[in-house]
Amino acid sequence: MAQMSFNAVTPSLLRLEPFRGIDVSGTSTQIDDHQSPDMLNMNIDERGSLNKRTGYERVYSDTLGPGKINGIYEYKKSNSTTEFLIAHTTKLYKQSGNNQPVLVYTGLADANVHFFSMNYTCYILDGANFLVYDGIQVRTHTAYVPTIQMSKDPAGGGTAYEDFNLIGNLFKDSFSGDGTATVYKLSLNNLDSTPVTATIGTSIMAEGSGFTVDRLNGKVTFTTAPAKGTNNVIIQAGKTVSGFPEKIKNCTFSVAFGGANDTRIFLSGNPNMPEYAFRSGLYDPSYWPENGFYKYPERVRGFSKQYDYLVVHREGGIHQITYSSSDTGTVSFPSKPINDEVGTIATQSIQIIENNPVFLSKDGVYMLTASNIRDERNVTHISLTVDRKLLLESGLDQAVSIDYDKKYWLAMNGMVYILDYAQKTDITPYGKWYIYDNIPSSCFLEKDGFLYFGSSKDGLVYRFHKENETGNSYNDDGAAINAYWKSKPLTFGTEEHYKTVDSLYIGLKPAGATSVRFSYETDKSQGGGRDVRTKVFDFNSIDFADFSLYTQAYDESFVIFNLFDFGNVDFNNFTFQFSPFPKELKKKLKAKRVTHFQLSVANDQMNESLTVLSLVLKYQILNFIR
Repeated sequence: MAQMSFNAVTPSLLRLEPFRGIDVSGTSTQIDDHQSPDMLNMNIDERGSLNKRTGYERVYSDTLGPGKINGIYEYKKSNSTTEFLIAHTTKLYKQSGNNQPVLVYTGLADANVHFFSMNYTCYILDGANFLVYDGIQVRTHTAYVPTIQMSKDPAGGGTAYEDFNLIGNLFKDSFSGDGTATVYKLSLNNLDSTPVTATIGTSIMAEGSGFTVDRLNGKVTFTTAPAKGTNNVIIQAGKTVSGFPEKIKNCTFSVAFGGANDTRIFLSGNPNMPEYAFRSGLYDPSYWPENGFYKYPERVRGFSKQYDYLVVHREGGIHQITYSSSDTGTVSFPSKPINDEVGTIATQSIQIIENNPVFLSKDGVYMLTASNIRDERNVTHISLTVDRKLLLESGLDQAVSIDYDKKYWLAMNGMVYILDYAQKTDITPYGKWYIYDNIPSSCFLEKDGFLYFGSSKDGLVYRFHKENETGNSYNDDGAAINAYWKSKPLTFGTEEHYKTVDSLYIGLKPAGATSVRFSYETDKSQGGGRDVRTKVFDFNSIDFADFSLYTQAYDESFVIFNLFDFGNVDFNNFTFQFSPFPKELKKKLKAKRVTHFQLSVANDQMNESLTVLSLVLKYQILNFIR
């Protein structure tokens, strides 16, 4: 094969767009030219342009006090109105607009708080309490009273009907009176001190008025034998079982599931029973059947749903729960393992992305995808390009996440790792990854199309700006955003040759306030260090001698308004830039006889945006390295 030759006179161009996210999976020189080994607070739009992220503002002005926000939730009431709920330390608040939160309840555990709703009632789990909020007040639950047996003879027997309720102490037995028996044997012994009641037909009798109770043996003796009938004697009594209510009260997360419909609530996360999951009654979170539980090989970390399946995320693998109904209408929820290799380490990392559960494991972020064979599952590792940074983070088991704007956000320690799964390419088959900092999130919530997060440190809730919002969208609660993108150390396809990088062409999107600082590094030694040069481009330094001022697009069917706006003018950085068209800028470089060249573009200015549409380097290949 003939040796490749290069023309040392004719220059070449290297285009660095479209941009394709960050990749720290290996040696930076070996990644794709369009990827970055180091980028921060930048994302990539559907055109492949590079954008500085927007900032965030306080939802309300005054902090609730030190400490993290333990949970935020949008509760929809029966009248279709909503309330924004905020848990902080031991207190629950409601909040609207930009008003200061209003105290609703004191007495929560100072821990992560989980909310869910069913039948327009909000349920609150804090790991110690199982509370109910109806839009007016917070109260303890009112437990459903199950009928343990039906069609019982006075002496006992009968047909099993419902399980005892773990979270309550009351139960019922339904007897068919024979007209002669006065002693009725209940299903349970060792009754507690709760007053026993009896309903005979439509008459309600109280303990001590027509009957007596033998609590030790679970017997009720009537003064007069109840009449003969079918299920005409209903006796309600109480039995307290130590530890039963705590099985439910100590749970910390839930999911609604019932096959094709969300008919039941599944709970888990009890630190004293970490391998257990519990199932509620039909549309009734006040009923937790004694036998409605599952025990798995190790700790349950969370739930997700895929099609008509409930996915149970264990620390060491994955189970699947399905809905089944027999010919007689008996409902069951069988469970089986579908993966024993990849588990989940962070409960709040679980999201559904394009119908597939995504979660954080000890080895990175994985996706559970349906295979071509019915009832089989496989998992795919989707965070390989960021794992070398992600897995060095502390407290990964406390990571929180949200699916927002077709992006998977995974936050911990003020950092957010973002998978833009809408932008798949051959090089990034699962999407492009970005990294943001200075986002101290303890929980996320999407509300009215905006992204909110609770602070992990200062008792505040924040809302992210959108690009099209008026005002200054590019600061984090008054702090400037440091955004940058670095190219890989470029060799221009030939490591063995010297190169001269002659010029940089950069395409910028005009905005009310924008600038770009660029710098480059080479392998060429300058006084013992690398050659590092920096330059700032902003619209104040543009040569307008050959630049026309357009106020209207050529298509006369619509008008593009000037970027000039007196409502958002910074007279310290004033220009007469009115054009809506991108501005192409050129800068001569002095990178001569280098082997590696790394470009950086950045903006860390308060209330300034940055959109880089294109980056093009003009270079020449020189002689072989000697």
